Amino acid sequence: MALPALLKDSLTLPVVGSPLFIVSGPELVIAQCKAGVVGSFPALNARPVEKLDEWLSRI
Repeated sequence: MALPALLKDSLTLPVVGSPLFIVSGPELVIAQCKAGVVGSFPALNARPVEKLDEWLSRI
C-alpha cells in the first residue's frame, strides 16, 4: 500500500505508531503526534462505544 501524498510530502521518515490492543488510547496517540509520528489506536479500545466520540474529540 502506497503512502498518501499528503503524508509522504510532510514526513521525514514515514513512521506510524502501531495500534496496540488495550494499550493505545488518546494519551499515546497525542504523544505520538506531537513527536511527529502518525498515532493510531483500535476503535475497540474505546469501551463502551460511546467513549469513541469522546476520544476522537479529545485527539
